[in-house]
Amino acid sequence: MVKNGSNISEKVLNVFLWFIVLSMLISLALTTKTALTATTTKAAGAAWFLDIEIVAGLLIVMLPKFLALKLKVYLPPLLYSLFLMFIYGAIYLGTIYHFYSIPYWDKGLHLISGALLAGFALSAFGGLISNEGIKHIPPFFISMYAIAFAVFCGVLWEFYEFTCDSLGMNLQRYMKDDHLLMGRAVLMDTMGDLCADFIGALIFAVIAYVRLRKDSRWIEKFFFHRNL
Repeated sequence: MVKNGSNISEKVLNVFLWFIVLSMLISLALTTKTALTATTTKAAGAAWFLDIEIVAGLLIVMLPKFLALKLKVYLPPLLYSLFLMFIYGAIYLGTIYHFYSIPYWDKGLHLISGALLAGFALSAFGGLISNEGIKHIPPFFISMYAIAFAVFCGVLWEFYEFTCDSLGMNLQRYMKDDHLLMGRAVLMDTMGDLCADFIGALIFAVIAYVRLRKDSRWIEKFFFHRNL
């Protein structure tokens, strides 16, 4: 079984994790100060709500690491690094600092999530197939499975956004400035997200195919297992 000698070392990953945690803690302190010194109830309420979002982001990024230490489970560094990049970009930069207003920011996150989900597909694969059995499965099939898994999860996410939009939200960007979009413009956000999911998963799958052709044990970098 592959141990911690993965492409992204535990040391570098920990530095990245602490960078994220410290930046969130600084933002939490500054936002709390804003809430306490706000001159209007509306401004104070907005600041306190932002505090809640920051705390939620902190819990989300720390939870996998905490569970891995508590349960003594090996946390695949590459998989966790993609997870951190996605959460930091989506919750911290995207939601808290409104980076979603930057063109294609959302599509970039879908690229990352596509790769993340493809990597998680390999983790699930390891839980379903024995190590000996994996050696006899063609790398092309494993790569195609990773793409299919990631895109399927992307479709489920679009189902979720569609359901929320049915309740009055605008997650699929079918409205602009409170006006309904028409024709092809309505499809651009959803199809763009799915295309980005596919491209992210495809890039990961190509890398996985090349690495698995050289060494079938490379897939073990994504397996969760108990640390002895």
